[in-house]
Amino acid sequence: MTERSPDIEIYLKRVPEEAVLEWLSLNFEVNGTSEKGATLHVDLVYGSEPVQCAIVREAARGGYCSVWFKENRTPWVNDEDCAKAAFSHFGTEIRCSKGGWEPGQADDSAWLRITDKGVSEVNWRT
Repeated sequence: MTERSPDIEIYLKRVPEEAVLEWLSLNFEVNGTSEKGATLHVDLVYGSEPVQCAIVREAARGGYCSVWFKENRTPWVNDEDCAKAAFSHFGTEIRCSKGGWEPGQADDSAWLRITDKGVSEVNWRT
């Protein structure tokens, strides 16, 4: 049995912010947004639980935005489940952490890429 991640973060390739918000509204109640710099903060509700989400524009080179659920009160168990759901909806490359990450841990090879060819490990620098 897979342990539930404490938070979830995925990276979407070239998905407009408006489309991300629309996708979020399919899974959550959206209660408001606020901007701070390159980040759009989204107040969500899943069931009766509040969920803080941050959408970071241009979070990584190559046109990736980040969608970070600060606490995992989501329909997904982990980053990979969320990334697969996002790929199913958007049909574009989605990346996510392969597993948990700790400060100081190298993160350049612990990533998954979800595309129409399936799930593969990827070095983020590629």
